[in-house]
Amino acid sequence: MLCVVPQWAHGSSLGIIASQVQGITDSARAQVLAHWARGDVAKAVQAYEVATGLKAPLWLTGFKAAFDASKQVPGACQGVARSVHAAFTQLGGQPEYVRLTTLADETGKRAGYMMFKMADGRDLRVTERGFHVVVRMKDRIYDAFTGAGGLSWQEYMSSLGARTPILDEAVSAP
Repeated sequence: MLCVVPQWAHGSSLGIIASQVQGITDSARAQVLAHWARGDVAKAVQAYEVATGLKAPLWLTGFKAAFDASKQVPGACQGVARSVHAAFTQLGGQPEYVRLTTLADETGKRAGYMMFKMADGRDLRVTERGFHVVVRMKDRIYDAFTGAGGLSWQEYMSSLGARTPILDEAVSAP
């Protein structure tokens, strides 16, 4: 079996995905993977359904829904993290949850707000409680704000801000 993926995708989560898209022709599989590699999960889902004649599995549609703009609000991070984690787990990956928390300021009060600078320049509120959860898969971070392609840790943290330092910790559940 030959599976063609973009050169930049080698070593990414696509390495896991390639062997998991079963039950379809090689060319259809390559098409699903090409859409996934570009971060266009909607087209990957559509290509899967056309190729198989079946509805896409729940973990794949859940992954697609995790990046919907309606999820870019405070309080949605745990559900998003579960959906992203489930998709990568289904694909044979070993994702991990990462909890991000703000430190208390000099008065002892926790700085609750975290903001995320979107690619279009908007600042979106991530949390009002000083708590956020993301998924790390290999060297990429995923949440509702990253899009399906994720961001490197450095890119993610340079887009995330708070009044006080942000701590990170790998955790077993969101």
